Amino acid sequence: MIGFLYGQTEYNILKSAMRLEDYVNKAKLYGYKSLSITDHNMYGHYKFYNLCLKNGIKPLIGVELYYKSFDDKKDKIIVYALNDTGYMEILKLSSIDKLEGKIFSLEELSKFENVIFISTFESEWYRTNDLNVLYDKYKMLKHFGIGLSFAGQSLLSQSNLLYEFATKNNIKIYPISPTLYDTLEDFDAYEALCLIASEKPMSYFDFHLKNLRDLEDEYFMHEEVFKNYEELVTESSVTIFKVKKSLPKFNTGLNTSSAEYLQSLCQKGLERRYSYSHVADLKKYKERMNYELSVIHSMGYDDYFLIVWDYVRYAKKTGIMVGPGRGSAAGSLVAYCLGITNVDPLRYNLLFERFLNPERVTMPDIDMDFPDNKREDVINYVKSKYGDYRVCTISAFGTFQVKSSIRDIGRALKIKSQDIDIITKLAAKASDFDTFLSDYRENKEIYKLLTVAKKIENLPRTITTHAAGIIISDDDLTNNVPLQKGSTDLYQSQLDSHDLADLGLLKMDFLGITNLAIIDSICSSIPNLNNITIQNIPLDNEHTYELLRKGDTDGIFQLESEGIKKVLVKLKPTSFNDLVAVLALYRPGPMDNIDEFILRKHGKSFSYLHPDLEPILKETYGIIVYQEQIMQICVRFAKMSLAEADILRRAVSKKDKQLLTENREKFVGGAVKNGYEKKVADDIYDYIVKFANYGFNKSHSVAYSIISYHMAYFKANYFALFMAKYLNSVLGNVSVIENKLMYARRRGINVLPPNINSSCEYFVTKGNDLIYPLTGIQQIGFQIAKQIIAERENGSFKSLNDFKERLPQINKNVIEALIYSGAFDSFNVTKKMMLSQSDPLESIFSNELKSELKNISGELSADELRLGERKYLGFNIQYDLFKNMEYLQKQYNAIPFSKRAINYNSRIIVEFLNIKEIKTKKGDYMALGIAFDGKTSLKLVIFPNAYMKIKKMLKTDELYLTTGRLVKSSVTNEYEYQLDDILEKIR
Repeated sequence: MIGFLYGQTEYNILKSAMRLEDYVNKAKLYGYKSLSITDHNMYGHYKFYNLCLKNGIKPLIGVELYYKSFDDKKDKIIVYALNDTGYMEILKLSSIDKLEGKIFSLEELSKFENVIFISTFESEWYRTNDLNVLYDKYKMLKHFGIGLSFAGQSLLSQSNLLYEFATKNNIKIYPISPTLYDTLEDFDAYEALCLIASEKPMSYFDFHLKNLRDLEDEYFMHEEVFKNYEELVTESSVTIFKVKKSLPKFNTGLNTSSAEYLQSLCQKGLERRYSYSHVADLKKYKERMNYELSVIHSMGYDDYFLIVWDYVRYAKKTGIMVGPGRGSAAGSLVAYCLGITNVDPLRYNLLFERFLNPERVTMPDIDMDFPDNKREDVINYVKSKYGDYRVCTISAFGTFQVKSSIRDIGRALKIKSQDIDIITKLAAKASDFDTFLSDYRENKEIYKLLTVAKKIENLPRTITTHAAGIIISDDDLTNNVPLQKGSTDLYQSQLDSHDLADLGLLKMDFLGITNLAIIDSICSSIPNLNNITIQNIPLDNEHTYELLRKGDTDGIFQLESEGIKKVLVKLKPTSFNDLVAVLALYRPGPMDNIDEFILRKHGKSFSYLHPDLEPILKETYGIIVYQEQIMQICVRFAKMSLAEADILRRAVSKKDKQLLTENREKFVGGAVKNGYEKKVADDIYDYIVKFANYGFNKSHSVAYSIISYHMAYFKANYFALFMAKYLNSVLGNVSVIENKLMYARRRGINVLPPNINSSCEYFVTKGNDLIYPLTGIQQIGFQIAKQIIAERENGSFKSLNDFKERLPQINKNVIEALIYSGAFDSFNVTKKMMLSQSDPLESIFSNELKSELKNISGELSADELRLGERKYLGFNIQYDLFKNMEYLQKQYNAIPFSKRAINYNSRIIVEFLNIKEIKTKKGDYMALGIAFDGKTSLKLVIFPNAYMKIKKMLKTDELYLTTGRLVKSSVTNEYEYQLDDILEKIR
């Protein structure tokens, strides 16, 4: 059997351009019966294993490691599993390598006896002629072979010497033909990857995938290597088994089973929920709970629910807010009774089978939302409970995108930066990259750049971490999964989420939600609302619905886009169910039904295909909005169980012709048997098919609507506090903060500048005032802010000198930032005077400074004050161009955009932003930009005649009295300001 060792794939990130699928498919085409993988990690080994089996190729699972040679260098050695135990040993070795950055000694490697170690051409075997002494040291390895490579001329002499030595000493020799790219023409892709990684490509070696004849020719004088290779392939036998039991057994701490303990918790939870919500039909709830428990137990998920319950309980006990629910889990009464979710599924007609179907064995999926600033606390609890090697995060991979990778490759190929800029911008605009590529065929440098960009498209570029997923295992994870260091204190699997799921390991999602952090912070600031639940926030608050009907939903979870605001304004929601429907409808596909939904809500008449549809579709005005409605229709008409209905719903949504026909027969047959006419049954089935792709998971929509509603409630009823907490969530984003502060002012909030004696680390409120934080000032981070606030506990700062004496570690740059931002204004000293005292090393009592201060009078100019404040805040609060705007408008007989008549020339005071000069088709110059009147931003258009007249006056960051017209663009259908003239500069 002919084959080779040392195949390395795309998952040897930035070191190989060999795509995994291409590697296996090309090997099959060439006639390989076995194939090796030896990346310096195990990111791709499970995919490789499955691809090989699928293509009838025997996979050789290996890994490349570093070890310390006897001449004290870091050398490479490759390791292959000989059996299932050997595979586990490789998992351990790779985990040690990635967790510790290990450079192994031969003594350490010798403990692993179910693998074979094979030397590489990048090892001491290719550096020494004293092979007898070297081999004596390697005898401690139970299975060892010498790797022979003829990939380059420089290796020939040593390879022949090694062959003779191995033959003489009866040492197995193996063909190592490193494979890093597909064909010889793909060397440029491999080269680019190496250069991007700041490594030197081995251009003097041939690392392409060879066909069997070329491989045979390479070793034609050393055919024994193939006999040894065949023996290795025959003797090695590795099966990667699925994990049969992945979850830990939950320790109840009592002499009861998990099922009994779960039932006891649910019973107590139901009684607690019942006492709070006054359930009218407790019997119905008990029946539903017992049914769910029987399904959970029969599917073996008692421990799963207890594990989730346990870390949710921990979160709540330690004051960490838990989201109301996510996904289909909100349809489970058991989850509600346990406090895992906060959505009553019977109240909202949610279905358990949409979450867990007894007739379709799938893993449960309870995803949990926590405030993003406390998510790690819950994960660390799980880690401490189950152990370091039983809990891990999950790897994900950032990939090269053809257009965005042009910069990387351009720098690597040392192309001029200006050429890279131009080609990157052009590529970003290209609708078809292949056509774009062909346009540069004559320019060899650019053509190579673009060709290589295309070649490495979608190859892994970086290792990242799955945003939410956590694996919790019953066993030491390294028995099944290779681990590595993660971005947090948790270890991270080297496999991605798809491989882990296929192996049988259960992923639990711990999501960090900024909006929950905002709600949590608001609740902690309002008495009697520390534990926000759907029970104590009224769902019929008129102020909240008034805000929703206005589309005033900036900062509100799921409702911030301009499109969904327009839907809210048109719909005019009056109930929580309206909000649930909006979240379900506002997505591609279902959007088509929004206008009809709104018309029907506001009185348009409609009819049902059959009267029996009315109880199911009444809340959505005869339109199928939710997946659960499809299931209910199947139950009502075809007498299916909810489990069967869920299977039909899934099948129909795939739009597969055979499945559609099969399920039509099933539905229509059941409906006819249930007493409905065949035509009615056919029509209703067609109706189901029409909406099957559009239906949304109602459980998820209800759960997320609760978060949206709560935020809207707080914004409508505690506006200043809501704005403070929202602004705290975007600290550092200057443009967002400026925009939201302007909005807050329009809503009547008084925005106060930083104050050294009252500002905190974050935005805070005082009545209707919003106090700007110290950390919002350039130069001042949390560490400096904390020092200032801590010292302030010893008494307010009385003067600049007092501040300097009490905080001598604060440097001049920080002091200047505090001065310009207005933080020292309460000292009643001019900024000009304070700036002269800003050096912390100078005392106000020094004779030299006293003399200087006598000559300082007056204040900085208006422009200096405004620009200084803008420099350190990013915008203006005290020295806002638009301050006293109503007075200015009266003084100059001007009006705001909001009061202007269309196509009517009038006077308006504006600031110009983003001015850009362009050339017309006739060769004249004009300008485009933005005109801002302090409240409204409009596209600015200055045609050539006006532009030539005012060009020299046009400046940003100044306020002008202008004349112009408000016009509706025929192109964009949006209003724009066509400027005629600048009458004068105001500020």
